Amino acid sequence: MKGKIIIKIAFVLTVIFSILSMTGFFHKNKTDNELIERMNKGFYLKGNDEVIVDYGSEYIDEGFVANIEENKSIKDIKIENNVDTNKVGNYEIIYTIKYKDKTKSIKRIVKVVDNAAPTIEVNCKDTIYLPINSTYKNCSYKATDNYDKDVKVEINSNVNTKKKGDYEVTYTAIDSSNNKASKTIKVSVRNKNELNYIVIKISKQKLYYYKNKELVFTTAVTTGRYNATKTGNFKVRNKVRNTTLKGKDYESKVKYWLGYNGNNFGIHDASWRSKFGTKNYYYTGSHGCVNVPTKNMKKLYNMVSVGTPVYIRK
Repeated sequence: MKGKIIIKIAFVLTVIFSILSMTGFFHKNKTDNELIERMNKGFYLKGNDEVIVDYGSEYIDEGFVANIEENKSIKDIKIENNVDTNKVGNYEIIYTIKYKDKTKSIKRIVKVVDNAAPTIEVNCKDTIYLPINSTYKNCSYKATDNYDKDVKVEINSNVNTKKKGDYEVTYTAIDSSNNKASKTIKVSVRNKNELNYIVIKISKQKLYYYKNKELVFTTAVTTGRYNATKTGNFKVRNKVRNTTLKGKDYESKVKYWLGYNGNNFGIHDASWRSKFGTKNYYYTGSHGCVNVPTKNMKKLYNMVSVGTPVYIRK
């Protein structure tokens, strides 16, 4: 009985095989496999399957090869391309061919990236000088970017105005692609008298006043005749309004007096002079003091404090 069943199964299988052979089933399946294999080998991308493109640049695709059968070009081709180089992001180009009754797709990834760093402008000098115990305020700044409208700015500071020293403040602009640009400002904290000082140059007949090491005031002067104005390093010892200067052969009333060397030498207004800053000082100059036009002396008097260094040079 068992043997008869096996014989019947074998007979049925033989009949099915004969029918499939007559209909070309096995030949067709073989042909399909060969076609798929040819499509896999003959349809491919030119260049890389992933491409990186700079934002705003022109993208030219390298295309593809579709060589399925010799001397037979593929006409049924579809390309889907959504690449926009004016917007950062990942895009796809999908290439689809249809040959006979088979369809195959391949794709390329296009990454549009922003590699350009932002720019940052800090609106202050590269070095800022501050007296001890003063208040430090961050400088204003402007950050721009080729892609982002708003750019994040981080400020890193170690400034301590309570302690003499040199410090730094770094302004860093960061765009959405994490590109960075930095600007570092130096902050020098010093004693007040190291930052604010008067410089008098006899050869130029000029007085210069510096505040926080920045020149803020200049005036013509007349110094002593026959080198009566001594050079050296001094400081403002006193400030006096409306006083009379007396010597062996003179008595002069002045409105503003800044004494810098004992009781006899100072910087003061000289209403009796009509000209300042001329080379005639050597013969027609003062008894040793530094003469300043009244209007300018008023300004200097109001700016300078006792203890301000006075540097007199040839």
